[in-house]
Amino acid sequence: MTSVLDLKHIFLQLSGCLMLGSALLLANSCDASADGTSLALHGIDTSHHNGDINWQQVQNSGIAFTFVKATDGLDYLDPTFTDHFAAARKAGLLRGAYHFYETNDDGAAQAAWFIKNVTLEPGDLPPVVDIERIKAPIKGNLHQQFETFLSLLEQHYHRRPIIYTGRKFWEHAMKEHFPGNQLWIAEYGVDQPTIPVEWASWSFWQYTEELTVPGVPTKVDGTYFNGDSRRLGEILIPVR
Repeated sequence: MTSVLDLKHIFLQLSGCLMLGSALLLANSCDASADGTSLALHGIDTSHHNGDINWQQVQNSGIAFTFVKATDGLDYLDPTFTDHFAAARKAGLLRGAYHFYETNDDGAAQAAWFIKNVTLEPGDLPPVVDIERIKAPIKGNLHQQFETFLSLLEQHYHRRPIIYTGRKFWEHAMKEHFPGNQLWIAEYGVDQPTIPVEWASWSFWQYTEELTVPGVPTKVDGTYFNGDSRRLGEILIPVR
């Protein structure tokens, strides 16, 4: 017999599928030009520094996805995260959340803080960790701590976290570690990013920090996804 809880779970699964389908329908409109050539999907990432955002205008402008800053270290929660994260989904954007990793804080504790504050639903992008600087004193072994952080997020969200970083930092501090995670590389003013040798390709490329997008009152970071809407759909949080 189907219980009330079972029905609620089925309803949530269907809601997730409908949201995913709606968002990918929007993204699909950006996949090909009139001559059939592939076009990159565009996204942005935001935090409280971007002010009050009209997410419906963002969606109407053709932006397909967004990463919203959630947490930093052990105890910082971006004051706009909850509102931005909910509003982006309501507007029909694919959304993800990211954590700024502090090397002087415990990896497991940082993972617990992110998990406490971020609920990812079916159809959301995988969790993201931004690691781009060394802050002393490093808490324990840097690579072991970071591996613990990544593993705990993967266990909880059932997707490997995406790693956001810069090539110079990575090759200096993290070389030959974690190439199994998707790469979100940051590099501006180039035709193609130069990626760390561990990775064969990039999944996301933050190509500017000076993008103008309707609905966002400030300049915002712009990102390409390396693929079409079908490929983007394959990496999203699954229905379980």
